[in-house]
Amino acid sequence: MVENYTKEVLKAREVSQKMIQSEYPNVLKILKLMDEYFVSIINRFQNVSGMGEVDNYKLALIVSFIRTQLIISEHILYSELIEVTVLERKQIELIARLSEIDKKTKSKETLHKLKGKTPNIGNGNVSDNLKNMYGMFSEIAHSSKTEPLALLAENIDEGIGYSVLPIYNSTNTIVALGNHIQLFFDFVIYMFSFQEEFIPNYTNNDDMEMINNLIEEGMLSKLSVFDRFK
Repeated sequence: MVENYTKEVLKAREVSQKMIQSEYPNVLKILKLMDEYFVSIINRFQNVSGMGEVDNYKLALIVSFIRTQLIISEHILYSELIEVTVLERKQIELIARLSEIDKKTKSKETLHKLKGKTPNIGNGNVSDNLKNMYGMFSEIAHSSKTEPLALLAENIDEGIGYSVLPIYNSTNTIVALGNHIQLFFDFVIYMFSFQEEFIPNYTNNDDMEMINNLIEEGMLSKLSVFDRFK
């Protein structure tokens, strides 16, 4: 029986974080390196102002992406996976919208047709990896199927129940972490080109050093998302 829900949630979160760290000892370091990259972006843009409509829109989206990624990191450590997938879906749409804006401006079109419309995940606006994730995430966000609700399931004596508390799962939690890191890399790729266009005399040397440090740490882990770098 849950007597104090907030207190029980905090206990469950602590257990989840300990278990993921036990299985993946360097997970906090990986998340810290991702955080350091975000800090570098924030510091570069903190004094930027007085831009036009397009750049203001893109910068707001970039800030939104960063804030959400930090929240996702916490939810993953706590094994709050429904929440993670809904937020990751939002991030995919955000990357798609950045791509749509760039396409509109390069063809000298206005942003008017984008307003009020959900970002298009097709037309090459996101990578195939993100596109494949999006369908499943939408099912979870819309509660359109029962299968994704297995993320809430727990084994009990009489069968399967649904837990109101987060429970670490060595498969689902790590899949969510891999998706989180994939989103990070797609964002970094976009930011390389954005900064080259937006910041005078920008070079990606510092960024690449941080990303390479992340890859090196990731290679030491057992996370499959880093297998491509082997």
